[in-house]
Amino acid sequence: MKKRLNIILIGIVVIIILISIYLIGYRNGQHSEDNPQNQQTFYASIKDITANYLLVEGLEVNDINYRSEFTFSLSENTKLLWRGEKIDPSALKIDDHIAITFQGEVLESYPAQLTEVIKIELLDDEK
Repeated sequence: MKKRLNIILIGIVVIIILISIYLIGYRNGQHSEDNPQNQQTFYASIKDITANYLLVEGLEVNDINYRSEFTFSLSENTKLLWRGEKIDPSALKIDDHIAITFQGEVLESYPAQLTEVIKIELLDDEK
């Protein structure tokens, strides 16, 4: 009887540990900055560049929520790419078409503000 009780207790402890590991992994996966599920990408045309701030207008190919104007800053963590290669912010010009990948909140103002831009990809054929 005592041996059977020990086996049941060990089984319960193992189940609790497995559930804890699953829940911790799930929570960490949902809040990870590198989790692509938390990221959005849309296409835009650059309307204005001031210091490290960009004003863009979403293109018609986007979902209706991303066809308006947006503003955001380029941080040192923002990746700037053209054909997979890093570029300098000075390569971005007004009327360039770009793909913007961001995460976090979109502040509902006019223009809307993106709080954390992860990556900007220059889509034009020439830099």
